[in-house]
Amino acid sequence: MSLVSIVKCGSYNIDEVYECVREAVDLVGGIKEFLRPGQNVLLKINLLSATPPEKAVNTHPSFIGACVRLIKEAGGNPWVGDTAPTDRLKGKDVFDITGIREIVEKEGGEIINFSRSGFKKVKVPYGKKLKEVYLAKPCLEADVIVSLPKLKTHQLTFLTGAVKNFFGCIPSSDRLRAHSLAKEERFSQAVVDVYSVCKPSFAIMDAILAMEKDGPSYGDPVKLGLLLASLDSVSLDIVASQIVGFNPLEILTTRDALERGLGPSSLEEVKVVGCRIDEVKRPDFKKPATYRGRIRRTLIRIFTPFGVRFFRNFPAVKSSECRMCNICKENCPAGAIKMNPYPEFDYKKCIMCFCCYELCPYGAIYIKRNWLVERFGLF
Repeated sequence: MSLVSIVKCGSYNIDEVYECVREAVDLVGGIKEFLRPGQNVLLKINLLSATPPEKAVNTHPSFIGACVRLIKEAGGNPWVGDTAPTDRLKGKDVFDITGIREIVEKEGGEIINFSRSGFKKVKVPYGKKLKEVYLAKPCLEADVIVSLPKLKTHQLTFLTGAVKNFFGCIPSSDRLRAHSLAKEERFSQAVVDVYSVCKPSFAIMDAILAMEKDGPSYGDPVKLGLLLASLDSVSLDIVASQIVGFNPLEILTTRDALERGLGPSSLEEVKVVGCRIDEVKRPDFKKPATYRGRIRRTLIRIFTPFGVRFFRNFPAVKSSECRMCNICKENCPAGAIKMNPYPEFDYKKCIMCFCCYELCPYGAIYIKRNWLVERFGLF
């Protein structure tokens, strides 16, 4: 059986979080299950943008600090890493702006910015969409890799968890190549391609403050008050998705990982310890605009061949929020955006990858739905 622990945690007080993290890890066998003294441990966090912790965009600094403390006390050398861009206005990287560097160094850890540590080309055995990628060197040099994701929604994978977290281990050129696949299933396969070469040993999820609705950048924060831990990232995602009202197989990264044998042999092979799922489940958790229920998926299959795009979602711009920074244009894999002076979208070219929405640092890009779908909340 693959064990996944669920532990309640009421706040981001670092001492409280530390005790909860330790309990969650102990419930699935303890830290000795994956760490020996003297080993270098890469804690792969989710660090998307320079936003404050209360926005629930990034793995919370206190949660990261608590995990660093746990690794240090077990005799490991904690590295905290992700691909962190430099803020164009402030001239600092996101580790500094979010306060993550300060708390990590206070707890005795080391910050590693993948953008500066470099990448190495590696083959992806049995890769479905990416046959080779440039992987961050710390992923290859660490003795142990641990995923520290934030529980959030995502426009293409519907939920971003312990598996999707490793997408940040490749440079922007490879990420854009994966986004250019556009379709949810193909993009999710590319994500699992990356995950398959990272080989994490453990995962601990920050679900104290999660994100619902239109994540991963500008969804709505929602307090779940939970931490999850497992030796298997796929199993952890299976349980996390059930907590927030998804069928685990609707999360395409989970389904693809299961098909490849990268997780448990079946959903029945996952055992929950600590809190029960039905004790903490949130059926009112709001899913992203791109999530499609059974009826909506059927209608899309019927009408799309005839050119009807009634149920599609599109990126659009709030000009009052736009600062004309060009980030959306520069990162559009399809070349569907031009500046005039604000972003203009060529929807014939747009592949609905939502890179523009995800990467806009000012929240100026939003997801536009058909007015009738929006008005009556269809499907």
